Order: sequence, then C-alpha cells, then structure tokens
Amino acid sequence: MYLKEIQAQGFKSFADKLDITLDKDITCVVGPNGSGKSNVVDAVRWVLGEQSVKALRGTDTMTDVIFSGSKSRNSLNVAQVTLIFDNTDNYLHIPYTEVSVKRRLYRSGENEYFLNGEKCRLKDIIDLFLDTGIGKESLNIIGQGEVGKIISNSPYDRRIIIESAAGVLKYKKRKEEAIRKLDKTNTNLDRVLDIINEIELRLEPLKEQSLKAKEYLENKNALEKIEVALIKEEIESLNNLYQSSKERIEILKEEILKLESESLTKATNVDNLKVKLIDIDKEIRELNNNILIKTEELEKINTEKQMLLERSKYDFSSLKVHENIKSLKEEVLKASNNINILDKEIELDNKELASIYDNLNNKTNKITSLDIDKNNVLKELNDKKRENYDLDNKIASLTDFIENGANLPNGIKYLINNPKIKGIHDIIGNIIEIDYKFIKALDIALSFSKNYLIVDNSEVAKECINYLKNNNLGRVTFYPLDVIKGRKVDIESLNILRKEVGFIDTFNNIVKYDNKYKNIIDNVLGNVLLVTDIDKANLISKKISNKYKIVTIDGEVFNVGGSITGGTIKENRNILLDKQELNNLLIRFKANKEILNSLEIKLDEIDKEISKELKQKEEIQNSYIFNKQLLNNKNIELNNIKERYNELNSELNSLNSLKDNNLSKEEDILINKYYEKDNELKELKLKLNSLNKLKDNISKEIDEQDALSRLNNSSLNKLNNELKDLEVNISKMDVKLDYYLNTLAEEYEMTYERAKNEYHLDCDIKEAREKVNTYKANIKRIGMVSLDSIEEYEKTNERYTFLTSQRQDLLDAKETLLEIINEMDSIMKEEFKNTFNKVEIEFQNVFNKLFGGGKAELKLTDPNNLLESGVEIIASPPGKKLTAITLLSGGEKTLTAISLLFAILNVSPIPFCIFDEVEAALDEANVSNFGKYLETYKEKTQFLLITHKKKTMEYAKTLYGITMQESGVSKLVSVKLEDN
Repeated sequence: MYLKEIQAQGFKSFADKLDITLDKDITCVVGPNGSGKSNVVDAVRWVLGEQSVKALRGTDTMTDVIFSGSKSRNSLNVAQVTLIFDNTDNYLHIPYTEVSVKRRLYRSGENEYFLNGEKCRLKDIIDLFLDTGIGKESLNIIGQGEVGKIISNSPYDRRIIIESAAGVLKYKKRKEEAIRKLDKTNTNLDRVLDIINEIELRLEPLKEQSLKAKEYLENKNALEKIEVALIKEEIESLNNLYQSSKERIEILKEEILKLESESLTKATNVDNLKVKLIDIDKEIRELNNNILIKTEELEKINTEKQMLLERSKYDFSSLKVHENIKSLKEEVLKASNNINILDKEIELDNKELASIYDNLNNKTNKITSLDIDKNNVLKELNDKKRENYDLDNKIASLTDFIENGANLPNGIKYLINNPKIKGIHDIIGNIIEIDYKFIKALDIALSFSKNYLIVDNSEVAKECINYLKNNNLGRVTFYPLDVIKGRKVDIESLNILRKEVGFIDTFNNIVKYDNKYKNIIDNVLGNVLLVTDIDKANLISKKISNKYKIVTIDGEVFNVGGSITGGTIKENRNILLDKQELNNLLIRFKANKEILNSLEIKLDEIDKEISKELKQKEEIQNSYIFNKQLLNNKNIELNNIKERYNELNSELNSLNSLKDNNLSKEEDILINKYYEKDNELKELKLKLNSLNKLKDNISKEIDEQDALSRLNNSSLNKLNNELKDLEVNISKMDVKLDYYLNTLAEEYEMTYERAKNEYHLDCDIKEAREKVNTYKANIKRIGMVSLDSIEEYEKTNERYTFLTSQRQDLLDAKETLLEIINEMDSIMKEEFKNTFNKVEIEFQNVFNKLFGGGKAELKLTDPNNLLESGVEIIASPPGKKLTAITLLSGGEKTLTAISLLFAILNVSPIPFCIFDEVEAALDEANVSNFGKYLETYKEKTQFLLITHKKKTMEYAKTLYGITMQESGVSKLVSVKLEDN
C-alpha cells in the first residue's frame, strides 16, 4: 500500500485546489519559508483525524484551518482534504483496491468524514488505520521540530513511540474502552443495586397481597365456574320439577273434581237409600201393627171356634164323624193357605233370583269388558315393547356408528382410534349441539370444518400428520387448542345487526358446547350469522357491506364479498344429522318407556279390577245357585202340598155326605174366617220378611256406599293435601328460580341462556354444593383484597427479575471486562517487550551506521512494570563518553532521534512516512548519511519529505515546489527527476 494522491482545497493557505500525485519512492516538497509547505503535513494529519487545533498550528477553533482570505481574495466557508491510497495488496482491511479518505469542515464548525465517497464517522477512519502504523500521532508523520522532541521528551512519552511500533495501540484502545465500559458498568451496577434494594422493600408485601388476591380470584373463579353450573343445574331441575308439578296439579284437579263428583253422586244415592229405608221402616212398622191386629183377630176367632165346637159337639149324631170332618176341613184350609203363601214366596224368590241373575250378567259383561280392555292394553304394551326393541337396536347401531366414526374419513378414524397418540379430542361436529330447526343451517355454516380434528397443541398435530404420511391415510385439518384464536363480529356491525328484523344471532351463541372449546367454536362460527330467510339475509348483507358470511334457516348462504349460494341440498349422511337422529330416537325411546310404565300400571289396575269382579261374580253365582235350589225346594213343597190338598179335599167331600145335616153353618163360617185371617197373617209376615230382607240389603248398600265415600274422602283429602303441598312448593320454586336468576344477573352479570351454553357441572350436585360452601368460606376467610396488587406485583417482580438479571449481566460484563483488561495487559506486555528488545538492537545498528560508530542503547525505567515503564535513551557518538543525552549537540540529538526512527521502521515497517524538515539540524555529511539510509527503504516505505536541504533533494525522485506568488495563497510546482 502507498499514498497515491493528496488533494486539498480551502485548507489553510491552499485556497485553490491542491493535487499532489505521489509515487512509491521518495518525494520532496521544497519552498521558501512561509510558503505553506508544512501545511501539507498538517493536511495529512488533519484528514487522519487530528482534533487538536494547536497540533495544527491553529490558535482558537478548528475553523482556523479554513482559508481565511487575503488582500486579493475573500475567505472560504469550507475546507476539505482527500487522501487516496493504493490498496492492491489489501494492506487496509477493506475490499477496495483504491481507498479514499476525505474530511470536510464548514465555517459553522460542522465536520464531515467520507470513506470512498460515502459518509462515515471519525471512528470508522481511526479504526481503518488502527495498528497500521498510519495515524495522526504515529511515527509515519513527523512534523517540523518534532524530531527533537523524541530526545527531549519524558521517558513515558518515548514509550508511546515503542508502543506504536509494537502495534499495541488497538489493544490499548480496547483496554481504554474496556476501562470506560467498566466504569460505566460499575456506575450502572451501583444504580441497579440501589433500585433493587428499593424494590426488595416493596416486593415482599406486594407478593403477600398478590398471593392473597390470586387466592381470592382462584376461589372466586372456581366459585363462579361451579356455582353458575350448579345454579344452571338447579334451575333446570327446578324448572323440570316446576313443569311436572304444574302438570300434576292439573291432573290432581281433574281427579279431585272427579272424586268430588263421585262423592256427591254417592252421597245422593245414600240419601235416596236412607229415604227409602225410612219408608221401608215405616212400612215394616205398619206391617207389624197389622200382624199384631191379625194375630189378635185370629186368636179371637180361634176362641170363638173352640166355644162353638164345645157347644156343637152335643148336636151331632155322630161325634167322631164330625170331628173328622172338622179336622179335614181345617187341614184343607191350612193346605190352601200354605199353597197361597208358597206361591207368594216363590213369586218373590223368582224376582230375587232374576235380580241376582241380572247382577251375574252385569258382572259377566263387566268382566268381559275388562278382558277386552286388558287385551287392548296388552296389545298396545306389546306394540310399544316391539317398537322400543327396534328403537333400542337403532340407537345401539347409530351410537356405534357415531362413536366409531363410520361416516368419517379414514384418516380421522384411524387417528381417533389410535391409543398411542395422546392429546386428540374429537372432530368439531361432535362437540356441538343445536336446536333441530337450525341443524340444516349449522351443517351449511360448518361445511368441511365439521370434520376438522381438535388436538391439544401443535406438537400433537405434527405427530398426527407424520402418522398420516407414514400410513398414506390422506389429509386432515387440525385445530390445536393452544394456537387457535376466536373470531367475532365487530361492535359496529353487531349494533347494526341487533336492530335488524330477521337476524337471529351469531352461530357461536346458538350452539351448545363444552366451554374449553370456546376459542375453536368462536374461530369457526364466531363471525357467521344466522338469519330467518333469504330476503332478510339479502337486506342484512347489504347493510354490513358483505363483511360476514350469512346463513339462512333453509341453508342459503351469502358469502363474504357478496356471492350467494342456494338451491336444493342433497341430504348426505353427516355427523350433525346422525346426532340429531340419535337424539330423536332417544326422545322417542324415553317417551315409549314412560308409556310402557303407564300401560303396565294400567294393566295391573285392570287385573286387580278383574280379580275383584271375579270374586264378586263368584259370590253372586253361589247366591244364585243357593236361591235357585231353595226355589226348587219350595216348588217341590208346593206340589206336595197341592197333592195333599187334593187328597184332603176328596176325603172331606166323602165325609160331608155322612155328617149330620144339622151341622152348624156358623162353624163353617168361623173356620173359613179363621183360615182366611191365618192366610192374611202369613202373607203379612211374608211381606214383612221380604221388607226386612230389602231393609238389610239397603242397609248393606248404604254401608258399602259409606265405606266407598270414606275411601273417596280419604283419597280426596290426600289429593287435596298433595295439591296444597304442590302449590306451596311451586310458590317456593318461583322464589328459588327468581333468586337463582337474580344471582346470575347481579353477581355474575349473565343470562340463564349463557350459563346453559357455557357452564357444565362435572360432579354430582351434593359434591358441587360442598365445593361452593368451601369456596365461599375461603373467600370470607381471605377478606378484603386489592386486585390491582396482582398486576402491580407482576410488574414489580418483572422489573425486579429484569434488574436482578441486569445485575448479573453487569457482574458478568464486569468480570468479562476485567478478563479483557487482563488479557489486553498480557498482550501489551508481551508485544511491548518483544518490540522493545528488537528496537533496542536495531537502534544500536542504525546508530553505528549513521554516526560511523559509537554506542547507543534503550533502557526501561521500571523493567518490573512493563505497562507503565518509561524508555531512556543512552547514546555516545564515536570518541565521546557522555553520561546524559542532554549533553549531545543539536545535530547529534537529531541524528540520534532519526536513528531511533529508522530502528523502529526496521522492526515495524510502515507503508509511508512524512518528515517535515527532520534533517534541518544536520550538517552536509550527516544529511548525506541520512539520504543514503533512506534509499535502503526503496520498495519498502514511501517517503514524503518537507526539506530545505539540497543534499536531501538529491535522493528524491519527484520534487514539488510550494510558492506563494499571491500573498497568502500557496501554489504547487512539480518537477520529475530522471534517474542517472
């Protein structure tokens, strides 16, 4: 690498553009004093980053380097210098074969730096030349009078020269940066520690408050989850009980009305029977009176008959015949009375037997009717059993079909049934339920997404996809619970929709599902609208600018953007329809079970009624047989009496022909009257007996009716009590329902519908109530909390964690910086020592060559402290023995300093050097030695010499002259010298 060109304009005395082209050899710049030739050195030093105005021979500010004008010229407002380097050997670690470095300064004080025409920072310029031997303070630029300073400087200042040659400046700079960073790190560490100490004082109380608040929230959320679910269950249970109680009340009212009607009928019948019984009692009393009268009359007639017989027995010629006739006549009359009475009894018995027969027929008919009812019930029961058997088979088949996913794609079936893959839930279509009337709309709204598979997370989805690939089972869409986010209708559109007639709701609010799938359902259905019909859908779609998908109840679709889908739908089997069909089958099965239970109860009641009727029929049948046999016996007795009557009558006729004509007709009249009264008496007794039987039967019927009435009244009382209890319970249920609904509204700000859709009880009611009590007790125990403390603690703890992390980072950084400093120290020690030893040797050699002998050496002021030790120069020219370098003459000092410079260049070569009158104090002989030594650096180092010495000029290949033809303005003249 070498310096190809120096361009300057507006810098110091270079008012016009200065362009110095250099070659790789020695170039000299000459000119009279005050011509501005040293400004070339200042220009190079300035562009390399010199910031000291004094070092540039200025007085006030950096703007002193801008051309300040002359008698004939105005001042300029900008100064700029450009150095162009040949970098074909890549000496500068930058990917350019030519490198230009430019600095520009404005009168305002603003500095600009450019690298290859691009703006850059001063730091970029310094870093580019760092440890290259090129720089504003390096040995490659020795300004006017600076060579003597090498000798007169302090030992520590000389050390800097060795350091520059050793290339430790970059390490020194890094160390300085590390030390600055260390100081800054210590400052930051102190600040962080102060803040940490302050936060620690607040953190523990905040933590306690936060834990208390979190415990409160955990209990509150857990309480809400289970209490809302419990309230929902209680409301459902109460509502079901309420409805069933209302239905039972209606049934009870009908039964009570029926029983009251029956009781009234029975009471009327009993009253009628009692009235009839009173009439019978009255008739019996009258009969008893008549019987008593008839008995007295019969006794009176019998007395008269006996007296007549006593008196008339002396009138008969033949007493025996008379008595026989009398006896026969009495027997005939008695037999006649018996026949009459038996006829009456048989007539009554026939009537009673007919009545019994009618009752028997009635029982038979009733039993027959009950048998018909029983057969009808049995038929209906068997039909329902067969129907439920078929339903049970269909339910089992459909359940198996759904559970095994027979209607699902193979990939989903294999995944769901694969026990090795954990974290698979179900397809979306299986986790939702909806009212049957919306099933078609939901099917259209879900479309293919009903078969999307829900999994725990993305890792499970990846595992499933690999399984599908490896087994060639097709493609499946997965919905990971940890990734999927919900979608919803924006508030502005929702406000518009709520005012529209025909808008029902978004589908995610209509379907029922487990709350853990909320994000999934919101993602699939949260922005899909359900509308009543196509006309309303068309209107609503326009009002919301076709932003959301709309589905009608009949399945028409208004897509996002405005396209419309409609027409007939082929009913293919899908999970939603299968689930709905299964639900319908289960409802029918349950309804049939209730009907079966009712029919079995009814059948049992009919069997009991038949058994009762059969028993009564048997009793009536036995009574009929008994009475019929009794009637037959009476008929036989009647026939026997009639035969006896005929015999007696015939015998009486025979004796009548023998009796005395004087037999008293009075006696006949009296006997006839006697038996006539006797017959009347027997008829009265027969009627009395019949009335007594009727009375007994009526009394028995009254007792039966009373018993039934008491039974009815007992049942009525039970039903009335049950009705009263139900009405009281319904009132209580009303209060409870209001309480539960108010609790939902006031404590949890939600409707029953939302609770029903989003909250589900996962334990039994008793356990749930115990948990609710436990959570409420915990909340009461926790007491007042500050919910803000959670966020405040998290922020404070986050800051504390961050600061403790920063503290550790700062401690680590401090440790690293200390390691870097130690490492830099170690490297600098090693590099300085090696370079110092080499320079010391070269210094002796160069000194001998330039002085033609003598002794020179370098010594460290503190060999044990290589990082801070200064450098002493000991030099004795030939023939002299000096104890101090200050005793050297001016020329000797200069040549000694030049010897040291050349020694350093020998140890650490640099691309180019600029010397400003370094040989000014040398005589001709030493200048010649200086020039000869310069020639040894051909092809090694490029030299630009500012000189007055003609001898020095002899060694230059190119000469540049600086003149000041115009006052205050330097001009450049170049001369190319040919080799001899």
